[in-house]
Amino acid sequence: MSGMREQLSKAVVLASVSAAHLQKRECRVVSFSSANNAIDSGTITCNAEGVKRLLEFISYSFGGGTDVTGALKYAMETLDMTSSDLLLVTDGELPNPPVSTTILSQLETLRHQTGMEIHGLLVGKRESPALDSLCTEVHPFLADYESQVTPVRTNKMASPTALSLFPTRSRMGYVGRLSPRRYSFALRAMSNSDSDRTNVRLYKRDKRRRFEDDDDDDIWSYEGGYEHEPANTPDSRKSKDDDPVEVDEYVLRVEDSVAKIQHLASSEIEEQRQVLKEDISAELKQKSSTRQILAESVSFVGTGLVERDVESRLVILALISQEHVLFIGPPGTSKSQLGRRLSQLCGGPFFQRLFTKFTTPDEIFGPLSLRALENDQYVRCIEGFLPTATVAFLDEIFKANSAILNTLLTILNERQFDNGAGSRRVECPLKCVIGASNELPESDELDALLDRFLLRAQVSPVSDEGLLEILSSSQLSKEDELVNSEKNYSDGLDAVFRNVSESLPSIAMNQNIGILIKDIRNFVTDTLGQYVSDRRLVKAARLLRVSAATHGRKQVDLIDVLLLQHMLWTYPQQKDALKEFIIDNLTPNNDIVDQSKFLLQGLATEALTMLKKTMGDVTGESGAREDDLETIKSIATEVGEIKRLLEQHSNDLERHITLLNDLEYNNIWITPDEAQSVKQNCLPLAVEASTTVSEVLDSATTLILVLTPGVIDNDLRSSVIEVIMGGSEENSTTFSEDELQMSLKEAKRIFKGDELKEWKKARNSIT
Repeated sequence: MSGMREQLSKAVVLASVSAAHLQKRECRVVSFSSANNAIDSGTITCNAEGVKRLLEFISYSFGGGTDVTGALKYAMETLDMTSSDLLLVTDGELPNPPVSTTILSQLETLRHQTGMEIHGLLVGKRESPALDSLCTEVHPFLADYESQVTPVRTNKMASPTALSLFPTRSRMGYVGRLSPRRYSFALRAMSNSDSDRTNVRLYKRDKRRRFEDDDDDDIWSYEGGYEHEPANTPDSRKSKDDDPVEVDEYVLRVEDSVAKIQHLASSEIEEQRQVLKEDISAELKQKSSTRQILAESVSFVGTGLVERDVESRLVILALISQEHVLFIGPPGTSKSQLGRRLSQLCGGPFFQRLFTKFTTPDEIFGPLSLRALENDQYVRCIEGFLPTATVAFLDEIFKANSAILNTLLTILNERQFDNGAGSRRVECPLKCVIGASNELPESDELDALLDRFLLRAQVSPVSDEGLLEILSSSQLSKEDELVNSEKNYSDGLDAVFRNVSESLPSIAMNQNIGILIKDIRNFVTDTLGQYVSDRRLVKAARLLRVSAATHGRKQVDLIDVLLLQHMLWTYPQQKDALKEFIIDNLTPNNDIVDQSKFLLQGLATEALTMLKKTMGDVTGESGAREDDLETIKSIATEVGEIKRLLEQHSNDLERHITLLNDLEYNNIWITPDEAQSVKQNCLPLAVEASTTVSEVLDSATTLILVLTPGVIDNDLRSSVIEVIMGGSEENSTTFSEDELQMSLKEAKRIFKGDELKEWKKARNSIT
């Protein structure tokens, strides 16, 4: 859904929310795209927060997939259907049947049991059989004014690839916390007196820890029988009744030290983050001339061509990467035009042939030299044929017969031509071949030829809006202007190619990129059932380095991996699934954060034990034992390693966020529409992940500062750690007895994301 229909649908959403409020009914809004993904607004309340949430939700695009399964499943799992009805706002572009028979059966059961109704609001159409089969009643809206609600797309938004790339995964942060619960479950690390190892236990606690609570003796327990005691200091040995003023002074000193430590930690993290942002900004500003030349080249190739923005970018990317591109689509869709434009851009010889099953090698590689035959030499006259071309367009390439195939594969892969038996191979100046076909090969013997084309795109006829744009524009005059243009791009492109080639060896590819590529290959192999050759993966990795180099970056970034959507599919119908998988996995996962939380809790517990033994001494000046000091240093070293890993993860996320914000304006190989959709989908997830890792990084930095000599007084260290750890536990999720007794299905309706994980941990701990 796009254009006027989308705007009308958003207006209907606003009106529906208003009506629900007047009727005092709870209201939720869900956007759907695929069977497993739905974006929920959360409960819309009638206050500033609710209005803000609603406006933020409808600011997203309603475009994307047409599978309503995800939204219906979400509604059935989340809402109390005994008092709920559903309103489905759509333009009717749904598959038929719209959902599986299982979902239809569940909906029918709910109708009979609860009286629930599904109403469909059909925008811009008179009927939709798919919607009729799903809804209790369908209400056409502006059905007689089709022209008013027809989606209007500009040239920039006309790409089929761009239009299909919209949010396909849920955003976090909109589901509010429930009321406070009575039990808190937290991971604690218990000291083992018989071993240096740490045993992990999960236990129930119903008290909040405070360093000034003398009777809070059920918080810390140790296998050796040790119970929580106040720090062994002169101040701690005095009771509150004996000297309340002294105790208050100690409390104030602890609070001041906690504030000081947290300020130092926050300042250190913010300073590092600022340096990182400056480095990334400086990196992005480099090689702006390269981006300008490439942007002008893309514009030249795509001038006057409607809905060919993606294809124009791919041919330029193939040219700079010295790879080949394959276009799958019907005749008359500007495939050969793109080849001629690319040849004019390069300024070299252009070769074009239409393959048939009767095409001979003479037509492709040149006729035999009669003079050479007189001397018993088998040599071809190659001038003006494929071996001497800079750019070639080979139409219906999969009709090439075996007499042509072997020689063609050598030219495509090695840029060499065997001109005669026993003769040395001729170097071919070929930069890029554009292959075209109406269909993919059915014979296995052509798989090797298909694998030579790294970049692939499905070229569809223009849409109705695109056709109107073509008919209303002067395409012939634009083509004449391009043919007669005296502007020379070849020198600039040659310089770009040299610069990119020289910088490729220095472009780094970090482990997280390699892991993502491995996961994508496994998805293509296991889920899509397609083989991906090692050669294709190696070439794909090189092309990702080219993408980074053309933007002046020193490493391959996650946004470069988006280009794999054009490289790893075999059949066009697989591309959408591949693209969705890449986008869903583009944001770095936060597994390291959960592991770090657990490790930091154990290390903080061990540090607290040792500091109580040394009375806060970390240098030996107060007579602490050498073995205890070594243990404290070892703990600080381990925390420092965790901090280093968290800093690296935080830097990766900050870099990812910066590049996502920059994606729409400065990325050459991704269309603005795609960039906007990717940013809309991935940015909230990246920001949330960055916030989470920052919190854990702050804890690690704080713990290091507590263990650093000279930062705070010795007699305050153990109490400061207790306060900091107590504060971190106050943010943990707690659950009531009734909530812990509910079934998993009921829990899924109430809790989402991390909260559901915490519920499972708490439930397992009592069962």
